[in-house]
Amino acid sequence: MKVALIGPPQSGKSTLFAAVAEAAAGHMDTHRADQARLAVVKVPDERVLWLADHYKPKKITYAELEFLDVPGFDLTDEAGRSRAKAHWAAMRQCDMLVFVVRSFASDSVEPYRKRIDPLGDVQELLAEMIFADLDQVLTRIEKVQASLKKPSAKKEEQARELDLMERLRAALENEKPISSAIQSETESKLCKSFGFLSQKPGLVVLNQGEDGDGASAETMQDMPLLALSAKIEEEISQLPPDERKEFLADLGLPASARDRLVKASYTRCNLVSFLTAGEDECRAWTIPAGTEAVAAAGEIHSDIARGFIRAETVSFDDLKTAGDMKAVKAAGRIRLEGKTYIVKDGDIINFRFAV
Repeated sequence: MKVALIGPPQSGKSTLFAAVAEAAAGHMDTHRADQARLAVVKVPDERVLWLADHYKPKKITYAELEFLDVPGFDLTDEAGRSRAKAHWAAMRQCDMLVFVVRSFASDSVEPYRKRIDPLGDVQELLAEMIFADLDQVLTRIEKVQASLKKPSAKKEEQARELDLMERLRAALENEKPISSAIQSETESKLCKSFGFLSQKPGLVVLNQGEDGDGASAETMQDMPLLALSAKIEEEISQLPPDERKEFLADLGLPASARDRLVKASYTRCNLVSFLTAGEDECRAWTIPAGTEAVAAAGEIHSDIARGFIRAETVSFDDLKTAGDMKAVKAAGRIRLEGKTYIVKDGDIINFRFAV
C-alpha cells in the first residue's frame, strides 16, 4: 500500500517525510522516483514487540507502508498547475493521500500565498484534484461514446459505464467528489481502477511548528485531522531509540506523532494485521479489513490456502492477559475457525493445512 504526502510549498511536508523515513532507519529503503522521494516504512506495532520478547525469534517482521513525498504544489499560476499535473499519475497509483498544511507563522519561512490558512490550503488541493478527475472522466466519456458507435457484444456494459461516467461528470462539475455519485460496490471497483484522486481516503496533518498547542478539531473537510510539529518529529526521529523513548516520556507522550501518523495511515487504508509467532519468526501480516481466513492463509503461501483445514486463532489481548499459549489453552481461549471466518486485527493464527 502506498501513501502520498501532498501539500503546498513551505508546508513542512518534506520535513515530515524525513521524520517518517529516518525514524525507521535500517528498516527501509529511500530513493528518488519521478522527482518524488519514496520510503518503505515499518508500521509500529507493540504487539510484535511483545511477541518477540516472549518467543525470542530469529526474525522479526513488521507490516509496511510506502510513503511518497510529492513535490509541493504551487497553484498560484499556470506554470505551477502544469508542474502539479506531472504528478497526478503517481498519485493515482497511491491508495491514500495525506494533506500536509501549515498553521504556524515564521519570519524566516514565508507561507504559501503569503497567508496562514490550513483549511484554505486543503480546499485548494481538493478543488485541483476534482478538476484533474473531471478531465479524466471527460476523456473516458469520449472514448466510451466512440465505442458505442461500433458493433460490439459489450453494448450493455458500455452503456452502464457511460451512465456512470455521466453521473461522475455531474458530481465533479458541482465540485463534489467521485464517491458522491457511486451507487454500488461494482461501480466503486470500476472507479478505483481509474485511480480517481477524489475517491481516495485522506487524512490532514496540521503542521503547527515547534510551539503548536494542538488542534481543537478532530476532522477537516470530513477527513481525520492530526496535529504535530514536523520539525520536532524530524528531530525525534534522528535520536537513538533509547533516547527517543526517554524524550517522549519527558513530554508525557506514549508515542511520537510520526508513529501515530503511520498507524493512522494504515487504518485509513482499511488495513488490519494478523500475527504469526514462533521461535523462527514473529510477524505482522497485512490484509484488507474483512478478509476471510482462507484468503489470509494465502498471504503466507498459496499451498496453505489450497490445503486449508482450519485456523487455530487466539486474540493478542487474550494471549497477553494469560501470559503464554499454555495458559490460553487452559482458559479455553483458542478458537478453531473455518475458511469464511473474518480475520480480526490482532488475531494470532496458526493455520492447519494439508496438500
